[in-house]
Amino acid sequence: MAENTKLPAQADKLNGLFVRGVVMSSTAKAHKRKDGTGVFVIVRHELALQPGLAVWEAFHDPKDGKVKLDGENVITFPKLPEFQQVTLKVLRWEERDKRLIIKEAQMEA
Repeated sequence: MAENTKLPAQADKLNGLFVRGVVMSSTAKAHKRKDGTGVFVIVRHELALQPGLAVWEAFHDPKDGKVKLDGENVITFPKLPEFQQVTLKVLRWEERDKRLIIKEAQMEA
């Protein structure tokens, strides 16, 4: 008698740290690279949690087409819809000033 050793596909999605919150704001700021090879953009999304606040920092290169710059001013960047609930699968995080800082995450549907 053969045993089914394959797990359902949904079981893979349930592993890890998940954060569910409401998007409060999205801001972007351009920074010069330390080695002088150009600039990069940090997009910060503030998420209201129950209780507290988390910040999701997404790093973008102006060459990837997701952000547009005018000098060092950010013109357009990927924003999350404000006051909408989002669920993130957190891949990298840290705590800074007793606040959760999400360094890398994936949006979950």
